[in-house]
Amino acid sequence: MSARRLDCEAVYEAADLWIASALRSDDSLFTPGTPIWSPEWLGEARERFLDRPEVWKGKDFFDDKNKLEAVLDGSPPEVYQLMGEALYFTYLIVYKKSMGQDKKIENINRVLGWSCEPVKIPNRLHAGLCTGIMTPARYAHYGVRLAVVIEFVEQWKEMGLGASFLDRNDPESQWDFQNFVMEMPIRKMIKGYYTSYSGQRMALLHLAHPDSFEAMIITNKRKLAKAPAFQRFTTESITDPDRRIQQIRAGLESERGHVDFWSEEICPLWNCK
Repeated sequence: MSARRLDCEAVYEAADLWIASALRSDDSLFTPGTPIWSPEWLGEARERFLDRPEVWKGKDFFDDKNKLEAVLDGSPPEVYQLMGEALYFTYLIVYKKSMGQDKKIENINRVLGWSCEPVKIPNRLHAGLCTGIMTPARYAHYGVRLAVVIEFVEQWKEMGLGASFLDRNDPESQWDFQNFVMEMPIRKMIKGYYTSYSGQRMALLHLAHPDSFEAMIITNKRKLAKAPAFQRFTTESITDPDRRIQQIRAGLESERGHVDFWSEEICPLWNCK
């Protein structure tokens, strides 16, 4: 049983590299051996980006007023690189019809280029930005999604979490990780952007445990979990959408083999449109 999308291996490979760099260590995705995802640089990124009220006015942090460039002005090179690597991870999940590979690369290199010591995305990582997996909710605020990534990693480091929450061979690991992601406090300044921060939480779940959690926004998970067509597979007492969907996937795959919930055959059964 697996929720992985079969045509997105480059995305999963890139996500695993980011997880190794940012969560399993304080390393760098773009320049391995450089301590980029350290508490020091996470703290400075938070102060310059997440804690600045002017960032959260409007819908576009890449607007023509150069809002993001302004709040990062004067940052150490490591902070620009951390922001670029965080934006790379933010874009990994985004489906190509919502944002193409060229635009993703352009935006990330733009942030990296503001540094006095700029780096670029290594060519070996370009493929990870090609296909994407999920279509973001309408009016997705990528600044909020980026903020959730930084907030998540900083809280992860503060709590001293490590490999046990990332062990895909341990059935309990996925639920420990889910609990941390869903219970992680969201700061007041971005609470008004529920669809964006909720969407990034779903992205974190899927990319860290792609066999366990579906690549779906929460509203679709709830709809799928309650679909009458699949209730024969579920345990009535379980209310968590992720757990119910795992039961549904296991039941369907025992009958059909690998299941794509978005396929023309399965999609109408839960009114996915």
